[in-house]
Amino acid sequence: MFERAKALDLIESALDTEPYCRVCGSPTTVTEDGGHLVLECAAAESPQGVIARIGALVLPHTRLEIVDLSEGVAA
Repeated sequence: MFERAKALDLIESALDTEPYCRVCGSPTTVTEDGGHLVLECAAAESPQGVIARIGALVLPHTRLEIVDLSEGVAA
């Protein structure tokens, strides 16, 4: 299991480094995806409008793995 203090430090650092998506400017959030903590664009799942959907295909929204919880390894 990953040390809690280290995991919190990595999360805070990721949010400080990438507070907004590089593509669309939406805020980033930390989510859990299959045993991984991931920093991702809050708007990536539901782009609004045709231009936004095309843009999401060409320029992927921010998605960075922060912590692998299954192995206790920082990404």
